[in-house]
Amino acid sequence: MSTPGKHVLSIIIPTPGRVESLREVLAGLAACKSAEPYEVVVVDNASEPPIRAEVLATPGIPALRVLREMQRGKSYALNCAIDAGGLAEIVAVIDDDMAVPPDWIRGVLGSVQRLPQYDIFSGRSHVVWPAGAPRPGWANEPLAQGLLFSVLDVSPDRDVEFGIGCPRFPSGNHFWFRRALVDTGERFPHVWTNEAQFVIRMLDAGRRGVFVPEVTIGHRFQPELIDPRKFLERAHKIGREMAELDVSLGGPKSSLTARVRSSLRPVRAFFELCGWLALWCVSFLRPAAKRLPARAQAVWGIEYCKTRMNPALGRAAR
Repeated sequence: MSTPGKHVLSIIIPTPGRVESLREVLAGLAACKSAEPYEVVVVDNASEPPIRAEVLATPGIPALRVLREMQRGKSYALNCAIDAGGLAEIVAVIDDDMAVPPDWIRGVLGSVQRLPQYDIFSGRSHVVWPAGAPRPGWANEPLAQGLLFSVLDVSPDRDVEFGIGCPRFPSGNHFWFRRALVDTGERFPHVWTNEAQFVIRMLDAGRRGVFVPEVTIGHRFQPELIDPRKFLERAHKIGREMAELDVSLGGPKSSLTARVRSSLRPVRAFFELCGWLALWCVSFLRPAAKRLPARAQAVWGIEYCKTRMNPALGRAAR
């Protein structure tokens, strides 16, 4: 068991109970070359039977805590680890199906030391394709790689700040941050895109985030993700929740210009919606490998615009 306050890095791994996959993650962490003390905090997210710490005991892991959160959902699991206290100054979050390379911990800690002006970090990630699983042509398209398989490779050779010519947030299965962000009481919101919304709200509050090229990890994604319905479902959810977030962050200001822009938002969204609907129709004419990603992109845009057209959303933001 760990002794709170004695580590430079806490690695939080929420899990719904995938013990064998989790053991692979722990084995990868145990093989990491790091002279710095770290701990692993596994959060059992209401699995049955409960996960016991002795089942996860892995030679080479210096400290292990197993917590249990009975409310289903990754945001609840992450907040459980934060509320339990005792986390190190640097907190990393990875999923229970990641492939951790030997230099991962060293890269995480090195990036934080190298870039003191940043508060949130992420590296590069790639797909580890399941053995024997079929690989449809659409799976190689960039939108599928990012939206469905959580691939992220902003730049192979330089640091890139979040939201500056690149995504505003990292993949939720691979990022790390300074604990000071949550010491103020900030927590992960209880939405599907909780990690993205947490990061974007931090940026809106003046914090800074950066993608670094030296930290790489693999994603051993679950075979059931290779499903067009999952792809479209994710596009639908992300479009809706990003629209809700954008409206809340762009909440009305006192200036006349801001009020006018707020009143015109539904009108602009309507015309953008027409464009996305047209893209939806055209997507069926695309080559087979690009057809599904084009449809998913259209679904994202349609849901984003539909949500922004909702007057009740604007009133809620006020």
